[in-house]
Amino acid sequence: MKDFSDTFKYGASYSPLIFSETEWESDLRLMQAAGMNLIRIGDVHGSWDLIEPREGDFEFEKLGRFYRLAAQYGIEILISTGAASPPLWLANRYPDVVILSNRGERYPLGASYHWACIHHPGYLAALKNYLQALLGFTVQHPNHFGWQISNEIGFPFLPARGENDLSLYCYCPYCVERFRDWLRTKYPSLEHLTKAWGWGTTYLVYNDWQEVFAPEALPSGWAGVTRWIDWRLFWQQAFADFAGWQHRIIKQHDPSHPTSVNTFNFKSYDRFGVITGLDQWKIAREVDHIGYDLYPGSGNKLATRPEHISIFLDHGRSVSQSVERDFWLHEVESGPIGGWIMGPDYNTKSEDVNNYLIESVGHNAKLVLFMPWREWDYQPLRWGAIVDLDGHPSERYTTATQWGEFLSRYGRILKKAQSPRGQVAIFESKSNAIFFRGIGEEEPLFEAQRGAYRGFWELDFGVDFITAAEITKGRWQEYQVIILPMIGLLDIETAKNLAEFGKQGGLLVGFSRFATLNEQGWYHHQIPVPPLKNVFGFEDVQADCLNQHRILYSGKWYPSFWNRDLLKIGASVQVLAEFDDRFPAVTLSQFGRGYGLYFATQADSGYLKSDQPLLKAVLQRVLPQLKIMPQIQIDYKGKKSRRIDHHYLELPNKKLVLISNYHEQSVDLNLYLNTTNWKKKILSIQQVFPVVKQIEWEMVNDSLQIHFQLNTKEVSVIEIELIE
Repeated sequence: MKDFSDTFKYGASYSPLIFSETEWESDLRLMQAAGMNLIRIGDVHGSWDLIEPREGDFEFEKLGRFYRLAAQYGIEILISTGAASPPLWLANRYPDVVILSNRGERYPLGASYHWACIHHPGYLAALKNYLQALLGFTVQHPNHFGWQISNEIGFPFLPARGENDLSLYCYCPYCVERFRDWLRTKYPSLEHLTKAWGWGTTYLVYNDWQEVFAPEALPSGWAGVTRWIDWRLFWQQAFADFAGWQHRIIKQHDPSHPTSVNTFNFKSYDRFGVITGLDQWKIAREVDHIGYDLYPGSGNKLATRPEHISIFLDHGRSVSQSVERDFWLHEVESGPIGGWIMGPDYNTKSEDVNNYLIESVGHNAKLVLFMPWREWDYQPLRWGAIVDLDGHPSERYTTATQWGEFLSRYGRILKKAQSPRGQVAIFESKSNAIFFRGIGEEEPLFEAQRGAYRGFWELDFGVDFITAAEITKGRWQEYQVIILPMIGLLDIETAKNLAEFGKQGGLLVGFSRFATLNEQGWYHHQIPVPPLKNVFGFEDVQADCLNQHRILYSGKWYPSFWNRDLLKIGASVQVLAEFDDRFPAVTLSQFGRGYGLYFATQADSGYLKSDQPLLKAVLQRVLPQLKIMPQIQIDYKGKKSRRIDHHYLELPNKKLVLISNYHEQSVDLNLYLNTTNWKKKILSIQQVFPVVKQIEWEMVNDSLQIHFQLNTKEVSVIEIELIE
């Protein structure tokens, strides 16, 4: 369901059932004054557990008073289905409703949300009954905006009972039976399952489907690889199905209001959703809109990952574009965060809020909600806020108000503007991530994906993410480059599609150990699997230890990382760099109208471990030679990395460039925008935020050149008006 309204939704999360009713009006008055038009409620703080405290006894009176008061201030409500926080009576009625670990331990009640098993029939019946009652309540209110399904859907994000790692939930009989059903669909017979799950240490033969059990150990503990992959793929599908089930119940009674899911990626405990059961791409297909929760300050991520906000939002934007829906941000960090009483991890200030908002809008978000408006007395974990505990505005409120004023006069334009596809796509595979998590190498995979992203991001390229499903649909045609960071698992069909991408003129970038295994986690007999072997021009590839070998490229020595491939290459392959023992280290092969660029070491993850990354050095030379150039380039004195982040949105008669300055100093900036494909002429260029002012510009060939100054931590929105 595409949101066809022209209003940019802007607001905050609020907990009316937790806060005193006497404080509602002052909070709503401040929200209205800040230009906010939407409140999210019921995520976890006062939801199903408070609205139905006793089975069948629904308490909507207080919530109804809040709806009516919010309506008086012109504020709409986005409400959660409450699925994440069931009431206590459910656990008392069904003692087996609590999720069960691989050791037969129940998840501790009161520890976190998502403690109930999503396959338990008692839970599903109770949730459906609650949803139907909630639907009957919400449709009575004209300021009902839409739905958030659950909250950060998936298994609990906190370890049970202080464990160092998450247990592999849920192993209850209901889930194991659903897993068997999933396997029956995937495998034609028990014989096929037995063969697929074969493993050297325990080659179990299954004679009955009831003998099939969920794997209770990781491959790193010498358990089966394919079983582990199937188990986690099952859970990723299960949570997507759970979201879709709630979506369909809602649409039966409320077809005109959008549904959404808020999720995340790259969390420290679960980088790719393997343990929590997240496949954002699948979830996005089950609801109207996909949303991400943005917390750069939690763990002080930007101190070690300057690309964090962009890579996080580019992933969410790519997921939303894959289903042609709007991208929402249900939660955006609003103040000092993390660390309990001895914190915070990061003291989020007004300039940070400015950057979070410019990044959000620049990454094509059409709904932005701060989390939270106000903190809660009973939870002394710092979580940010726009106002203090007594509801008094902070410095961040002033910044939020400036944005509210801007969005009130410019929101319609930003709502309609769209972010074009990036020129580069990073290939992402959930099976690949599941495998590497299972053998204890999730963090190197995360580093590889970050390194691949940084290699292009720091050269000013727009970067998307793409999956095998998107490649199968032919969406590879929209990119000039597909990069394949630490892709150990790759199926034959995807390999053929990637080869076609190269043949039709694209650039494929691969790294050592590429396409070594199939989707089951079994060896391909030729590496990388044909026809990709032909794309890169290899006759033979052998795995080798690194043994401190260095790489000579363009007269300079670079370190290699982790491992290397010994390459035997065809006569037409160009060797760009060599190891110190003369084996090829970087090669470039022409294939059809395109090319294969290969690094015989982990130059993707190695990007983060060197002051002079090999990947960046090669890309700086190869890409211009292949006439692959970024849409926007930014230059200034002393530029070493991308500390000026820029984004690009398009309308038929406008172009928008959104810029944030992460430097602790003012910068004289030169911006170059490629206008080769523009069919209209420039009428005017002006800055429209934070203040309106004209900007000087000139055209040089097919490049628009703008020179202006950005102050310390300043953001800017530049509007380019076009005319026939």
